[in-house]
Amino acid sequence: MIGGLSAEALEELIRTESEKDYLVVDVRQAEEYRLDHIPGSVNVPLADIQFDPYMFETGRKLIFCCTRGIRSKVAAIFVADAGHAEENLYHLRDGLYEYSGEILLDMPRVDRFPRNADPHATLETAVNFEKGAFRFYQMAKEQLAGTDLLAVIEKMSGDEIGHARSIFNEMQKIQASETDFKTYFDRCTGDILEGGKYFEEIEAVIRDPDSNTCMDILDFAVELEYSAYDLYKTMAENFEMPEIKAIFLRLSQAEKKHLDQLILALDLCTE
Repeated sequence: MIGGLSAEALEELIRTESEKDYLVVDVRQAEEYRLDHIPGSVNVPLADIQFDPYMFETGRKLIFCCTRGIRSKVAAIFVADAGHAEENLYHLRDGLYEYSGEILLDMPRVDRFPRNADPHATLETAVNFEKGAFRFYQMAKEQLAGTDLLAVIEKMSGDEIGHARSIFNEMQKIQASETDFKTYFDRCTGDILEGGKYFEEIEAVIRDPDSNTCMDILDFAVELEYSAYDLYKTMAENFEMPEIKAIFLRLSQAEKKHLDQLILALDLCTE
């Protein structure tokens, strides 16, 4: 029997499950999805599922969602009828109207990746995104020097280097280079942050005395990590190559951990 999830149950699933074990599928039209969507959900309109209900991988949970829970239930039925195990199929029972978790506007910025790029070029772009996030946290460290948040931001900054290194190592497996990681990372411009925004736009705001309070900076950081999680989860679904899919799933899992740490850090803002 296809399970109907409450909004609270879906929020708990997203918070606790490993990214490789589930996928949230938004079955609304692209125009609806662009207006707002659950971070990490992928957009597959109901008509596309009706046309090809076999498109989804088996072995992981599929949670379908829509505005009121009607189209999502139909989508789950289509996929079940195609032979997908019903115990792994769910739909958001009352739809997004009842969902109180984080919502993102606009589409995941997959357009920041070069079109029709090979896996190596795609990973090069991902490293540059991590460099952009590293630059953001380095800038945040300057603004938060002497505060209780500094240690949190320093950890985030170091984690971005670690993420970039893991991507670089996968690049080396695809196309070996004599360039070491530090040299490569130093050469990256980091002009785009991992969620797809341009660094210079964020820099102008963060360095503005009217918008660089502790809470302002944390708000930007939370938005950055949510957007990165959303983008990387979507990119994982865009690749059939298992190694590349696995990299983006690991990155999305890491961004989710960053979100947990940043949300806990909100209490450290005393201004």
